[in-house]
Amino acid sequence: MRTGKLLATEQDRTGTAVEIRHLDEIGDSKVVSFFLKNLSILIDNGFSLQLIAGTNRHHAVFAEINGEIVGHIVYEYLEHPVKTAWITLSAIDDNYKRRGLYTLLHKHFEQKIRAAGAAKIASSVHVDNVARYASCKKVGMRPIYYRMEKEL
Repeated sequence: MRTGKLLATEQDRTGTAVEIRHLDEIGDSKVVSFFLKNLSILIDNGFSLQLIAGTNRHHAVFAEINGEIVGHIVYEYLEHPVKTAWITLSAIDDNYKRRGLYTLLHKHFEQKIRAAGAAKIASSVHVDNVARYASCKKVGMRPIYYRMEKEL
């Protein structure tokens, strides 16, 4: 059985068919292993100190090629002061980068959250994560504020 609702079948820059799917709760789906693998890579590289509330309130738009998850945007909704889709983690498998997958995912992610009444998209980006900053900028996101810290 396939995981998630099929939103669209698109082609990446190489002409490969990509299924874009959505899950209302990532729960114990196969998206979780892809999510955890990419979260651990970010933590190992010092890019993420995010607190993950639990998969029961996270949604996902993800890309599959030949039944394999190759990318995702995992998000949750925050309701204050306006409904905001908070991107917890987005990732593309290293073997599938530079093929336009993030742009395809983001297009369907935006359609899904607009239909759910979201007014904003937000995400934390580590100051050294140049690739993530570039992908956010490419889809129209911009920095709003900087979080400053000092180790004691």
